[in-house]
Amino acid sequence: MKKNWDVVILGGGFAGLTCARRLEKLWGKASAQRILLASAENYFVFQPFLPEVIGASIEPRHVTNPIRIVLRHCALMRAEVSKIHLDNRRVEFDVTDGPEIEPIDANHLVLALGTSTNLRAVPGMMEHALFLKTLADALSLREHIVRRLEEASLEPNPQHRKRLLHFVIVGGGYSGVETAGEILDLLLTARRFYRNLDASDLQVTLVHSGPHLLPELGEDLGCFTQRTLEKRGMVVLINQRVTSVSSDYIRLKDGTRLEAQNVVCTIGNAPNPVLSDLEAEYEQGKLLTDEWLRVNGYENVWAIGDGAANPDGYGHRCPPTAQFATPLGKQAADNIAATFTHASLRPFRFKMLGQMATIGHHKGVCSILGFRFSGLFAWWLTRTIHLLKLPGLDRKLRVVIDWTFELFFPPDLNYWDLRKTQKLARIHIEPGDVVFHQGERSNGFYIVEDGVLEATRHDADGYILWKDELVHGDHFGEGALLYGFARRVTVTAKTQVTLLVFASKEFKLFVDLFKSLRQLLSSTATRGPLEEFLRPSTWSEELLNRPVTDLMNTAPASIFESATIAEAIQKLTESHQNVLVVVDDDGKLTSLLTETDLFRSAAKQQKFSGILKDNVSREVISLQSNQLIHEALQVFYLKGVKKAPVLDEHGRPVGTLSYLDLARARIQGRPSTQT
Repeated sequence: MKKNWDVVILGGGFAGLTCARRLEKLWGKASAQRILLASAENYFVFQPFLPEVIGASIEPRHVTNPIRIVLRHCALMRAEVSKIHLDNRRVEFDVTDGPEIEPIDANHLVLALGTSTNLRAVPGMMEHALFLKTLADALSLREHIVRRLEEASLEPNPQHRKRLLHFVIVGGGYSGVETAGEILDLLLTARRFYRNLDASDLQVTLVHSGPHLLPELGEDLGCFTQRTLEKRGMVVLINQRVTSVSSDYIRLKDGTRLEAQNVVCTIGNAPNPVLSDLEAEYEQGKLLTDEWLRVNGYENVWAIGDGAANPDGYGHRCPPTAQFATPLGKQAADNIAATFTHASLRPFRFKMLGQMATIGHHKGVCSILGFRFSGLFAWWLTRTIHLLKLPGLDRKLRVVIDWTFELFFPPDLNYWDLRKTQKLARIHIEPGDVVFHQGERSNGFYIVEDGVLEATRHDADGYILWKDELVHGDHFGEGALLYGFARRVTVTAKTQVTLLVFASKEFKLFVDLFKSLRQLLSSTATRGPLEEFLRPSTWSEELLNRPVTDLMNTAPASIFESATIAEAIQKLTESHQNVLVVVDDDGKLTSLLTETDLFRSAAKQQKFSGILKDNVSREVISLQSNQLIHEALQVFYLKGVKKAPVLDEHGRPVGTLSYLDLARARIQGRPSTQT
């Protein structure tokens, strides 16, 4: 692969591919040595047809074109761009998924990378929603719908069945409306092949933040679209926003809770991360260009498409649509070619001809050259125009055949399990959500990444025997997976929580190979319930109700967290102890320092002049001086520790208590002698 090219185009979407095709037409066979197109995929996706892939109207392969066939001469490199240097027009590529790729230099650099998805502002959306950005997204969504139909046909509980078949589409723009219409069509058509499902089990809800759907087409067509969809049974919610998404429901801004396990997100477009931190001017996160489509401040760097703020020649910015991306790509190519012949550049000017969308059930809406119409003709016209824009005669014929088959045959309801084996998944839980109930069987091992949960154990009458908090770093669920135990507690979220989840099969494989981890988890999984651990036959009532101060020992030697490692070694040697209490300037406990910590520091070749504050863990399990013995035993049991410092009301250490102290007192039938 050459290192230097006349033109390097980044991105194989509408804008990038059109630019390459235009240059190829201008330069002919010489393009093979002059033009390089770098794309994350080696195919072009015709985005307007993705909703029809979801609805099984078109086969997935028929909405794509291999770029190597579309471009007859230009060089193609399938690679992810990792860094762009605008000053010398150098591009670096991600090498984590293949052979190493050396940086590429360009005389002219075209940035046509488009946008990405970012929905971190909506808790749970990234973890639980389905998206529609790529062909893989569309195919996965189609398979997800069929899988839900199969699951619902086996579900005896009517409420669970409705939740399985409730699809919520977020966003009332083109993608949202077309996707909602296709999903509704597919569900209604497929229902007759699932004879135990009732029409009332199916529900599609469209949530839009604006006052009417399809804001680009105006209020009249937006209201017509809403009426049409509602007549067919869809629920349309306008002036609403999704505030959080969980595995079982969606919360709206007015507090409404939609019970659904299927969220399809068509919003949240954000600038491509590679384009977000360049030394350039931005407008609303997009690269700002001049009227010749050059990035402001750079003569031979061009930006076009969804990731650029291109002027349309009429005082506005180009919208992120294929209708503008195509002429942008052509104009950029013409101007690049003009620079090689020292011809004058032409400013970009293009006025939108019209907009259109299909809304399902052979109906559409159009606004063309100021004329607005809807219904069957609008649907036919939308399909026809999109078909003409689809690259490749073979693809056009394939799509026409798909549409013809759709008229006479039922949709393809095959379910291919396209999920890759995932060793680790991430889920979002809202406050009050139950992860699982006591007595249920397990299907996962959980680690708390963020937030607080509460584990509660009940007796047969529903009385709470005990409860405990689970915070960052805590884990649960190992007993049910390792030994088939039923869940011993009910786990509920107290705050917004993010959990890492191991599936059953992968968890067992992992712990079988990781012997020390298996031993650790086995010890927590096989211990008896807390109420058995605290049963009266083991601990006397008198002992359980004594304060911890009656049995605690004096606190170990302390050292300030500002001390050095060398001072800590000396302190441990002088005290003849194996642990030091680390305190702040106010004498409050911040951490514990053990001989093991010092061994690790030495093994890492830490400088002995290092400060303790930077070399010790701050996660300390402690007891309060006003607690009773039964509370201390509960801490020992739930946290898996055998010894803990005792703190006063100000957080200062006043002693230590160990399980050995409690065992000694139980055997002797009296408190141990304080030292």
